[in-house]
Amino acid sequence: MLPRLASLFKKALPYVPVIFFAFARAALADQPQFVQGAINLLNDATTWLMGLIPAASGAAIGYHALMKQLGDADPAAAAVHNRAMRNILIAGAIGESAVGITKAFLAYFH
Repeated sequence: MLPRLASLFKKALPYVPVIFFAFARAALADQPQFVQGAINLLNDATTWLMGLIPAASGAAIGYHALMKQLGDADPAAAAVHNRAMRNILIAGAIGESAVGITKAFLAYFH
C-alpha cells in the first residue's frame, strides 16, 4: 500500500505547483506598509525638490546678477559672477533632471 501511495505522489508531483498557483492567492498581493511609506516619502520629497531647486537657483542667480551689477564694472568680479551663474544653471539642470528621473522611476510603483 505504501509503495503504491508513493508512486501516486510521484506522478502528481509535477502538477502540484500548477494547481497551487492556479488556485492560491498571491502571498504579498499588496506592498508592505514600510515599502509603501518609503515610496510616499520619496514622492513627497521629490515633489518638494521640483519646486525648491528652481526657486533656489533663481535666487542664487539673482544674487550673483546683483553683485555683478554692483561690482563697479570690475571685469574680474564680473567674470567670477558670470561663472557662478553658469555653474548655478548647470547644477539646477542636473538637479531637476535627477529629480525627474527619480519621479519617473517611482511612477513604476503606482
